[in-house]
Amino acid sequence: MQINKQQRDALLRECSTLLLEIHTLYSDLDRRFHLRGAGIPVTFGFETDQLGSYTQGKDYSEEEFHFSLLFIGRSLPHPLSKEDRLDLYKHEYAHYMQYHMPVPKEYRWQYGTHGSAWKYCCSLIGAAPTPLYRAGEGSMDHDYEKALTSPVSDKTIPVTDVYHREMEYRKKRARTVRYRLGERLRHPRYGIGEIVDIAAQPDSVRISMKFSDQTRVFDQMWLIRHTEKV
Repeated sequence: MQINKQQRDALLRECSTLLLEIHTLYSDLDRRFHLRGAGIPVTFGFETDQLGSYTQGKDYSEEEFHFSLLFIGRSLPHPLSKEDRLDLYKHEYAHYMQYHMPVPKEYRWQYGTHGSAWKYCCSLIGAAPTPLYRAGEGSMDHDYEKALTSPVSDKTIPVTDVYHREMEYRKKRARTVRYRLGERLRHPRYGIGEIVDIAAQPDSVRISMKFSDQTRVFDQMWLIRHTEKV
């Protein structure tokens, strides 16, 4: 999706309103399940291949929720409905839940990012238990019992294949080096730093940056979202 500067500025002006919408929903879910998802940073970007994500916050990554304004922005020509937008927020909150609350053993039989543990969390908060976005699912009733107890059926195999291709694309994108040694970036917290080392990992790239006080290591995808070139 191509947007001009005027459209980009209009989407950026929506961030405070969208943040309030997300925080209100997550605060309510936090109270219901004694969690703290509303306290996790929420960031926005302009990704064309990803509606939203939850980063667990391990290794060198910082915990966060992230959403693309190209999908949730209300000033878009064809914006998501409010129901679908809230379902997207719940989708990512369910990812957060599966790492921060106990999941009964009987719902831990299917592994994977969108496995049975995630589906169980979806059932608790009313999120669509499907890995990929489909218009209208935010206002539908879902058969959670079937989703939690049944393996993938023949009817959903094509959707699963699409999902796996999307995951492979994301992994390839994540491990493709986007920076070079000596490049200087402005970090929102630490100021201007210089890239002194680039370490390619199987599914990511670790960037070492030297700042005035010390050298710090970041995941490349985090830097792409949060820094700017000097």
